Amino acid sequence: MAGIRVENIVKLFGKVRALNGVSLEVRDQEFVVLLGPSGCGKTTLLRIIAGLEHADTGRVFIGGRDVTALPPRSRRIAMVFQNYAVFPHLTVYENIAFGLRMQKASPERVRAQVDRAATLMHIEGLLGRYPAQLSGGQRQRVAVARALAVEPEVLLMDEPLSNLDALLRLEMRAELKRLLAESRTTTLYVTHDQVEAMSLADRIAVMSTGNVVQYDVPMKIYQEPADTFVGGFIGSPPMNFLRLPVEGAQAKIQTLTLDLPAAPQGREVLLGVRPEDLEAHPQPQPQSFPAEVLVVEPLGPHLLLTLAYEGQHLKVTVPPDFEARPGQTLWLRPQPGRLRWHDPGSGEALTHAR
Repeated sequence: MAGIRVENIVKLFGKVRALNGVSLEVRDQEFVVLLGPSGCGKTTLLRIIAGLEHADTGRVFIGGRDVTALPPRSRRIAMVFQNYAVFPHLTVYENIAFGLRMQKASPERVRAQVDRAATLMHIEGLLGRYPAQLSGGQRQRVAVARALAVEPEVLLMDEPLSNLDALLRLEMRAELKRLLAESRTTTLYVTHDQVEAMSLADRIAVMSTGNVVQYDVPMKIYQEPADTFVGGFIGSPPMNFLRLPVEGAQAKIQTLTLDLPAAPQGREVLLGVRPEDLEAHPQPQPQSFPAEVLVVEPLGPHLLLTLAYEGQHLKVTVPPDFEARPGQTLWLRPQPGRLRWHDPGSGEALTHAR
């Protein structure tokens, strides 16, 4: 197995700067997710690592080798695409064996590797079928098995679950996590789905406009976003941001005062708080502030409330038996230690509140 390292990757498409000096390291046997909205550069970076695109400047290393100028076949990688990319005229067995036959592997190795990969993906009973006889989930399993059969140093996956329905995506996420833990393959996975990223990754690289904004373990990114973009992109619903006035080293919400680590520049600060970190009460409570209920959404395990505070909207999750109705005033109490502070101009995180 092998790690991946990219150094100062810049990619231009005409006047558009798709990647802006990206540097990133993936450790041996690590599962890293490139996460971000469409157009942020995540697939371009993956294709440069695969050798399907060439960077304008920068270098790519796989397993300590500089592969920047090498073609894809010499990089000892395998790739799984969004659209399955299985051959319709070949059986499942021959699809899985395809890469091995291109390597001119012996018949014994082909049989052994196909059987191993098919068993890992739980498709050993489908080896004699053709892709037209398979479901979408089964075809994606074939594509992953074909990639694993060649025992690549690195597995690159470009939104492999996005064409599956929600229930099948849930099943395949669990299968992928189990499979890649067993195979111990270094994996770089591209997605725009933050639930996939949170559930699968050892570390997440959040990308925006050609830059890596934050690179850390999932819960660190969730609990301590580097800026308002990360806080607003990660989480369903995302983090709330309230613009509050500052007096000295305190932010004020009505009569509630919240300590800041230090007096910020300017007269305002952004309070970042997750919907689950706001307690809702029908009556005034100590250290709480009032907000008006706008929308009540029953979501099964909880209710999602949309509220308004001085013209600013925020989301709060409450138990499913909580009584709330539009027009009602609720009192919200932030949980101490779960608040994040951001500069209202740049959006960048300030040091955490005490």
